[in-house]
Amino acid sequence: MLAYQSRAIGASRAVIAGLALLAMTACGGGSGSSGTSPVPNSGYCGNDTQYLLAKPQSGGNISTTGQSFEIVVNGNNNQIAQSFQNFQLVLVPQNNSSGGVTTGPFSRTSDNNGFHPFTTDFYYSAQLQSNLQFGQTYNVYVNAFTSNCTPIGPIGQLYT
Repeated sequence: MLAYQSRAIGASRAVIAGLALLAMTACGGGSGSSGTSPVPNSGYCGNDTQYLLAKPQSGGNISTTGQSFEIVVNGNNNQIAQSFQNFQLVLVPQNNSSGGVTTGPFSRTSDNNGFHPFTTDFYYSAQLQSNLQFGQTYNVYVNAFTSNCTPIGPIGQLYT
């Protein structure tokens, strides 16, 4: 009986983890071709501004190792500007084969020659923390890892 309960609990946890990952990839709603964040609600991480993937830009090919990322944010009167060190990117493969891969925390950066989609552009960079799988399409989300909020996005899509 105990072995059966243990397997049932393990299966339940796997289903919950799968649903959580599915929710993370589906709840952001997407943003069409503009790349802006979806209409936010109070449950979303950093929902008080717009984000775009700046480097590499959405649709680009990336390395599976050592990848650095840069986002551009509309303005600096928002959650990410006030506590950027609490935010990261989450890359989720479209086929959900391996779960999400995260970057480290954001740091402020400047990019005078970079992508300037907003009137007031502010830049943040982060480094990938583990390897990506080759031959995958990844959706990119902004996440406040110190909170239980729902990640914003996808703010871009990348290919390995």
